[in-house]
Amino acid sequence: MKTGHVLLFGIALNLLASAPIEAAKKKPQEQPSLEQVFPPDQMKQDLKVLRQALEDGHPGLYLYTAKEEFDKRFDQLDKTFDQPMTLRQFYLEVAPLVEKVYCGHTYFDLPPKLLKSLQKEALSFPIPIAFLNKKAYVDHAKCDLPLGAEITAINGTSMEEILAKLLPYIRSDGYNVTLKYRQMEDEFALHLLLGYGKKDVFEVEYVPFGAKEKTSKRIAAIPAKKLEKALIERHSQAGRTKKYKLSPIEDGIHLLSMNSFDFGLNKKGRQKYKTFLKENFGTLQENNEVKCIILDLRQNDGGYVGNDAQLFSYFAQAPFRDAKLAEARTLTIPVKEHLARDQFPKMLERIFAKEFKQDGDDRFLMIDEKIRRWDPKRKAFEGHVYVLIGGWTHSGGVVFGSYLLNNDNVTFIGEETGGGHDTFTAGNMVLYDLPNTRCQLEVPLIRYENYRGEKAFPKGSGIRPDHPVHQTPQDLIKKVDTVMEFALALARKKVAAEKQPAKQ
Repeated sequence: MKTGHVLLFGIALNLLASAPIEAAKKKPQEQPSLEQVFPPDQMKQDLKVLRQALEDGHPGLYLYTAKEEFDKRFDQLDKTFDQPMTLRQFYLEVAPLVEKVYCGHTYFDLPPKLLKSLQKEALSFPIPIAFLNKKAYVDHAKCDLPLGAEITAINGTSMEEILAKLLPYIRSDGYNVTLKYRQMEDEFALHLLLGYGKKDVFEVEYVPFGAKEKTSKRIAAIPAKKLEKALIERHSQAGRTKKYKLSPIEDGIHLLSMNSFDFGLNKKGRQKYKTFLKENFGTLQENNEVKCIILDLRQNDGGYVGNDAQLFSYFAQAPFRDAKLAEARTLTIPVKEHLARDQFPKMLERIFAKEFKQDGDDRFLMIDEKIRRWDPKRKAFEGHVYVLIGGWTHSGGVVFGSYLLNNDNVTFIGEETGGGHDTFTAGNMVLYDLPNTRCQLEVPLIRYENYRGEKAFPKGSGIRPDHPVHQTPQDLIKKVDTVMEFALALARKKVAAEKQPAKQ
């Protein structure tokens, strides 16, 4: 139940590449089951550790939820733990509180071994789902329900009510929900299990595509491992994709698929990416016939800082920087004794000491020269860029999108990004094991303000498209990429207009 990648600045890349630095050492503990019962004092202790880790370490804890509101919620939750509860009940109480941070890099999760077991063995809802305009549709051509049918209720509970209950357990930046729906496509069965308990059979109410009347069918649960196979084979699955690829579509139009900025920490991966950009944009510069690039960021949920800026240098119209600002809440990792195994607190503290300086009583800003400056490449593309965005566009993917907001030759198409357009928290992140339940909490330690243009969106939103375009159930069935087709139509018009002779 995790998404996005770590964003790292400066010397962190070099330090992480040299591995055997001391880690937080702990004795392995047996992982609990969902039904294991914990006494009030143990749950209260876990809540106290979680609260301290967030309050002392998270630099954006109060970006979207006021401190007074968090204090009230923490105090209320502490009082809730006045009688024994199962691990499942504990998770259901705590996870929505952590979600109120509204940060896609902050997560609260079940113990890792238990989660892994559930993802392989738990009896699960058997139907792969695609969410189109917040409605659930069958996304498999060979399952117990017809492809493209809208699922309207499960076991007598409407999908609207189910989603209202489950969405608060999934993270996103700010107030937008597009990332939540994309994650829910992968995790619906697991969240349904946690939210409503184990079921052997599901009574599913649905409307077949093209029909008006609802019908229902009883469907047996299947093991999670079998569901995983069905999800891989779902109808909308595009197949294996490369992390990046540039290729011609038709005369005057190229497609740049940028599906990730995660190329690992090894020098070979970074050099391969650098060479790809240099060679391909050099070719584009020589080919004056290429008037438009369709830039697909819909699968890009991030990677390592620098990879996004390096690509933007081939689109930039003026000098720019990695970020407008980077801020930490502390230079000392809080509650280190509860860090998960294989964390590197001393290494991170050395990084912070070298890269940040104190600015006020409780604010540490990244030293100005540590935020890299970039100049536009001589081979920068000057034609029009149509950027495809969606809920999976997050972290480094949306940072790159925010860079593009500085340009006057860019059009955004699709749905609002899952990542915040302006301010977000990520950077070096630390993972905690709560001492009793063994649930995990991840806390990002750096708050960034994106380098972006003057285009404004409401607080807590992602980048909103100039042209909102959503796939329809009919297009899902026919495997039509609605967003791509819309972008192609605009690009063709632009190419045709470029070819028209200038009026005298």
